[in-house]
Amino acid sequence: MNKIFVNQVGFMPNAEKKAVLNFDAAGFQVIDANGESVLKGEATHFGTDEISGEDTYIADFSQIKNQGMYKILAGDVSSASFFVGENAFDKLMKDVCKCFYYLRCGHGLDKKYAGKYYHEPCHVSKATVYGEDVPAVDVCGGWHDAGDFGRYSTAGAVAVAHLLYAVRFFPKLLEVEFDIPKVSCEKGLLPDILAEVKVELDFLMKMQREDGSVWHKVTTFSHAPFIMPEDDKEELFLFNVSSLATADIAAVFALANTVYGAYDKEYAKLLLERSLKAYKWLEANNDAVLFKNAEGSNTGEYPENEDNSNRFWAAAALFEATGEKKYYQDALKQKPFIEAYDKGDAFKEYTGNIFTCFGWADVAGLGALSLILKDEVSELYEFVKRALIEEANRLVRNSSENGFGLCMKKENFIWGSNMELLKYLMVLTVANKLEPKAEFVNTLTAGLNYLLGCNSMDVSYVTGNGEKAFKNPHLRPTFAAKLDAWPGLVSGGPNTGLQDERAQELPKDTAPMKCYIDHVDCYSLNEITIYWNSPLVFVLAGLM
Repeated sequence: MNKIFVNQVGFMPNAEKKAVLNFDAAGFQVIDANGESVLKGEATHFGTDEISGEDTYIADFSQIKNQGMYKILAGDVSSASFFVGENAFDKLMKDVCKCFYYLRCGHGLDKKYAGKYYHEPCHVSKATVYGEDVPAVDVCGGWHDAGDFGRYSTAGAVAVAHLLYAVRFFPKLLEVEFDIPKVSCEKGLLPDILAEVKVELDFLMKMQREDGSVWHKVTTFSHAPFIMPEDDKEELFLFNVSSLATADIAAVFALANTVYGAYDKEYAKLLLERSLKAYKWLEANNDAVLFKNAEGSNTGEYPENEDNSNRFWAAAALFEATGEKKYYQDALKQKPFIEAYDKGDAFKEYTGNIFTCFGWADVAGLGALSLILKDEVSELYEFVKRALIEEANRLVRNSSENGFGLCMKKENFIWGSNMELLKYLMVLTVANKLEPKAEFVNTLTAGLNYLLGCNSMDVSYVTGNGEKAFKNPHLRPTFAAKLDAWPGLVSGGPNTGLQDERAQELPKDTAPMKCYIDHVDCYSLNEITIYWNSPLVFVLAGLM
């Protein structure tokens, strides 16, 4: 079928603006809200690429700068409508931020703020410490992690980190209001983003034991069926401590200390105390304490093969927060980072795997962000700065290899491919702040265009944003309540692994970009999670 793929949300006035056609048109035109043609042009033939499977033609309409609604027309084929203007992403940003509120666990959602997505208090009972004969623990609060009701320390810490690093790099995020309950502090009221993040920080504090270590997760023993959160009455379990969780919490509490100090000194002081307590436990436990699910349990495992990247992040974050050189030296000692530093000629091949990773499994890139924020000339600072810029240059090269200008390769279309993309867009955002380049901005813009509809599925991967936004996430509350998903949720996206039964209905030779079905059963393609939303907040904050 002949289609015109375009970002269905919109463009900033001075941004590069492109649509992609999968057919040879005599020409294209841009139509305004009154049906008037405001630009005519010829589409450039790019050809067929392996990630989309489409024979692509590129329509450049960057000349359109006046505010308004538009669509692309080629022959009798029309694109979805889109907006051009300085506030093109305002609604999107508010929606993406408010998703965290809707995912709150504990004392329920207020009808005033949640509307039809209101639910009663959930998971308020104390949690049994699995395998230990000790009193049950109050760990009420935080955010449900994803389509399930689990709460996970490493995943939560990374989502919080994306949001707080966004605040540090792009303070205008503090001005975004997205209709959640206000929270008082020493200086008056917390900005909305900090009020929402505090919900998760307070929960993560409850996950820390007296000795400083941190439980890896709190869940029921098995995933709940598709019921409302308050109807999940199964016993809660706190599962084993891990050095992964302990290091991530040490890092994120140190980071939070640098943000909340301007609003509530006592709270910031508490965060730093908790960070140092976790770090002290890490120092006393040099061997990695990894995590594996209890036999028979099927809730999220979040396994990692090593804890070096976690310890690196903790050391870098504490160095940035305290200025103490000890933590800088500790960061240098973490393998394989010192090995990477010594690789020399192999640098370019190595950086993409180490210092530019912003996901839950590899967090060294988050440590790099702390070093960039410290902005103190050192060998390690220069190294991570170079790593980010080199990775951004690699992504620019990738973007030239397909008709959508997408910085991904076919091997990146894994479970949570949209997270892979958003991590790359974070790299481009930071690299452009360090060394501004039009190529970085254009590659970033093309990636955002892909996420918002300029893809061979012709779908916006953010609920409620775009004419053809996906509607059926793998998400228990909305399915149980028989409601459309609330706006602002990011889908996991196309995944060549096709790990669920519904996804396996797709032909095995489906092009990577087309390995997607908008169906609630597709947990391997269409689930949501807090750490798929959080990097989009970071990227949008950079565009602001």
